[in-house]
Order: sequence, then C-alpha cells, then structure tokens
Amino acid sequence: MFRFFFVSILFVFSNLAFGKYLTFLDPKSELIISKYLGKNYLIGSANYSFMFWNIYDAELYSTSNKIDFKEFAVVLKYNHSITKNRLVKETIDDIKEQKKINQDKEKKWRKLLESIYVKTDIGKKFIGIKKMDKAIFYYDDKKIYQSYDQEFNELFFNIWLRNDSKNPEFSKRLLGKFK
Repeated sequence: MFRFFFVSILFVFSNLAFGKYLTFLDPKSELIISKYLGKNYLIGSANYSFMFWNIYDAELYSTSNKIDFKEFAVVLKYNHSITKNRLVKETIDDIKEQKKINQDKEKKWRKLLESIYVKTDIGKKFIGIKKMDKAIFYYDDKKIYQSYDQEFNELFFNIWLRNDSKNPEFSKRLLGKFK
C-alpha cells in the first residue's frame, strides 16, 4: 500500500514538473504532423474548460522550439462531446469577434464548416496544420479538408493563438508563455 502511495505521489510531482513535455499524441497523429512539419517540437499545451465542463486539451507544435507562424500544428483532444451545429456556431462567432466579415463570406465559411465538421466524440482528435500558404485539417486521423484561403486560415487558427482570444490564459499556455 505504501509503495502504491509513494509511486502515485512521485507520478503527480513528475507530471507537475515535466508536464509540458508529456503529450497525448498517438503514433498516427504523430505521423500526420511529421508528414507536414518534419521534425517538430511541442511549444505548449493547455486545457480548455468552461465552468465545470472539461471541453478539450490542446497542444501546439512547430518546426523549431519557438513558434513559426508559417508552419505549425494545433491538436485538440476532445474531453466532451460537442454537436456539429455548436462547433459551426462557435467557430463563426469567434471569427466574427476577430474581424467584421460580410454576409457572403460568412455564408461561404458556414457552409464550409458544415461540410467538414462532425459531432465530436470523447477522446477523438482534431489536427489543424498550417504549412506556408495552406491549412490542412484532420479529424480522427482522417483528412477532412485543405484550405488555401489565407484569410480563413489566419482567422481560424487565431481562435487559439491570438493575444485577445476568449481565454488569454489558455492561449498563453498553448504558445508556451507562462505567467
């Protein structure tokens, strides 16, 4: 019993001390990211919770130990199921918070998101990869879309990476900037 307690305490403290180096990537997800980024580095990780719901964990990878905003990957591991309609609404709302877009663009992007999003399941992963002039999106290790729309790509990734995000503390953690 004492051994179990001691090992548990050791694990908790090692997780606190070295937690930023632990990852939830599985071999398939690692291969997907490596395909586009080659050698990659974990920049930061964060958990997004709302009230008492643990929504998802996130990790940010780049081609060096500092974020390169031309080549990076954002990985979300869902801890809560989210409906497709909710994902579309939240994404469009967040984009509109960042920039005023016209109705035609909103309709176009809403239609795009409705065609690629699915209801999330607990434990499934979403991977968004920015590679120079394009963005590649995966869900559950399957490619779901590739975008060359620079404006959409920037606004989409800035949901998590901008300084004035809905949750600035989350963004700082993801970008590897701690208080």
